[in-house]
Amino acid sequence: MDCGNWAIANHSRPEYRIPMIRKAIIPVAGLGTRLMPMTAVLPKALFPLVDSAGRVRAVLHQILAEAAAAGVRHAGVIVSPGQQELLERYFAAAREAGADDLPSRIEYFLQPRPAGFGEAVLRSRDFVADEQAFMLLLGDHVYRSDDPARPCAAQVTAAFDKLPDAQAVIGMQEVDQDDLALVGTARGELIDGNLYRCTDFIEKPSVSAARQRLVTPGLPSGRYLAHCGIYLFRRTIFDCLQELDRSLAGSGREVALADAQSMLLERFPQAYYLVRIAGRALDTGTPGGFAATVARLAETGARDL
Repeated sequence: MDCGNWAIANHSRPEYRIPMIRKAIIPVAGLGTRLMPMTAVLPKALFPLVDSAGRVRAVLHQILAEAAAAGVRHAGVIVSPGQQELLERYFAAAREAGADDLPSRIEYFLQPRPAGFGEAVLRSRDFVADEQAFMLLLGDHVYRSDDPARPCAAQVTAAFDKLPDAQAVIGMQEVDQDDLALVGTARGELIDGNLYRCTDFIEKPSVSAARQRLVTPGLPSGRYLAHCGIYLFRRTIFDCLQELDRSLAGSGREVALADAQSMLLERFPQAYYLVRIAGRALDTGTPGGFAATVARLAETGARDL
C-alpha cells in the first residue's frame, strides 16, 4: 500500500468525498481574551476574512467549508452563552446570499463556562453517537492547501479512510523549534510519503524535551511535527475524556484534550497515526496570528483571482 501517494493523490474534482467521516465538531466557546476588546462585542469565530474568491467570510465559515470539502455534512459547534444567536444569524444570511460551501446541517451545543478543550469535546459525545469516527477542528484555524483541489482536512480524511485500524489520525505540519511552546508536538515513524505512526507526544514541549523525545527521522535539524488543528478520532477518545473528567472532578482542573490523546496513544500505540499536510494552518486566535492570516490570504487571493 503506497500510503504516501494516495493521501495526496492527483484529484481532478474540487473536493474530496469521504463517506466515513460525516460529522465534525468545532469548539468556539473560548472567551477570546487575547483579542479583546473586539471579542467583547463579536465572537472571534465571526471575525471577517477575505477568501481566494474575494468573498468576505467569517472565520467559522471558512472552517466549516474546510470540513464540508472533506465530506462532512453535519457539524456540531460548541458555543459559550450568547454566541449561538449571532452565529445562527450569520449562517442564515450566508445561505440566503448563496453560500453553498457549508455542511447541510449545523447544530449548536452550549458549554456554560470555560472548563477546558477536552470538556467541550466531551459535550458532543451524543452528537456523534451514531458514527464510527468524527472530525474535530480547532475553532480559530483556517487552512491554505498547496493545491486547492486537495484541501488540508480532506488529505487527513483520505488517509483515515485507508487505515481501518486507526483510532486517531492527526493532521500535522512542520514547525521550527521556536514555535514548540505554542503547539502539541509528536514524534513519528515514517510509514510512507506523508504518513507516520506516532511514537510520542508532548503538549507544548520545551526545546530540550523536544530534542530528547520528539525528533522525527527525516526532518531537517530543528524541525518538528506539530498539530495543525485537524483531528480524526474513533469514539474511543470519549472513553479517555470521560475517564479524565471523572478523575478531575472537584479538583478545579480543566479537562485537556492533550491528556486524552496521550492516554489514547498509550492504549493504541500501533493505531495512532500522523499525516503531514501539504499546506499550512493559519492561526487567527491571537492579534499577531490574525494579522498574519489576513496578510497571507490577501497574498494568495491576489494570485488566485
